[in-house]
Amino acid sequence: MWTRAQVGLVAHCLALPAAMLVLVPWLTTQLGAHLGYLAVLLVYWLGFCLPVVVTHVRNRHEPGLFSERLRWRDWWVPLLLLAQVGMIAAVAFFPNTGLLTSMGLALAALVAVINGPLEETAWRGSFMTRFADRPRLGMWLGWLLFTLWHAPLLLAQGIVFDGGWPALLGGSAVLGLLWSWIAWRTGSVFYVAIAHTLTNVLTFWVLFNANGFVPPQA
Repeated sequence: MWTRAQVGLVAHCLALPAAMLVLVPWLTTQLGAHLGYLAVLLVYWLGFCLPVVVTHVRNRHEPGLFSERLRWRDWWVPLLLLAQVGMIAAVAFFPNTGLLTSMGLALAALVAVINGPLEETAWRGSFMTRFADRPRLGMWLGWLLFTLWHAPLLLAQGIVFDGGWPALLGGSAVLGLLWSWIAWRTGSVFYVAIAHTLTNVLTFWVLFNANGFVPPQA
């Protein structure tokens, strides 16, 4: 049987994409593509991530959830994550360097340093905490729901994602699975939060400059 906390966490995660199906197109229509998309992220952080962290992680997390210490058999984890960031750079970043500006980097870095650690704590951290007694179920559920929440972003009016929906959803699924597996294996979100943040810097930088969030010259 599932605990009440487990049911509550899953219900919270299912409510997110349902709400975003309405909020994403509405905000990006009412506020414009740029301000509306940033508003979507703010609503996501304040309306989902922070409440999940406070309710399901804060003062309840498993020992070592934020630890940088690795068991000797996991010495390769930072190298794998570094290779993952390098692959994202090769596939999504370097082909678009002609578009990029310093202002785009500044905005991307600001968003990434909030989004990366917060998402890892809210998604990986919450499921690792609440489903500690059922780790396999927790890992797969967290991964599936993390991937699902990205689908409503495709409804953002005036926003074009490099590579279209396959890149957005496929990238979220593949990276989410990698980060979930490493987090559950190591018992910590420390290294995946760093990889997530660096990945976000690269991908948001391209997204913001390609969609004109900042002036073309900086």
